[in-house]
Amino acid sequence: MTEIRDFSKQRKDISFRVDDDMFHAARGVPAEVLLDFASEFAGMEASATIDQQLKAFRSMLEVVLVPDSLKRFNERMRDRENPIEIDQVEEIVTWLMEQYGLRPTEQPSPSPAGPPDPVPGITSMASTPGEVSISAASPSIAS
Repeated sequence: MTEIRDFSKQRKDISFRVDDDMFHAARGVPAEVLLDFASEFAGMEASATIDQQLKAFRSMLEVVLVPDSLKRFNERMRDRENPIEIDQVEEIVTWLMEQYGLRPTEQPSPSPAGPPDPVPGITSMASTPGEVSISAASPSIAS
């Protein structure tokens, strides 16, 4: 007799509430969709820009929320009278990732403060390197 291994999965309802609205997520995410999402954001670091973080949040919501919930969620993110605020979005996305067995990117722990500034009100230039910004208008050097 041949043994048959059953890979069926018990899926749970993944729903959450924000104020008076209930939102529903897919009971499972198709593997190909999840792989595309993961590869798109695999290189994103904790130092990602706000735009990169927002893109990741939106993509995650698009991947998991069922169409009616996604539509209402997007409406609420733009609604000035009944908003879903960015801190709520961050908490929701983190929770959703956990529901699907994903590990959300952890925020880096705060580093030690270091030595105090030698003169009050003046920051030591030696303490941290400054950011360098290259403008799109800066001249390029031809090779």
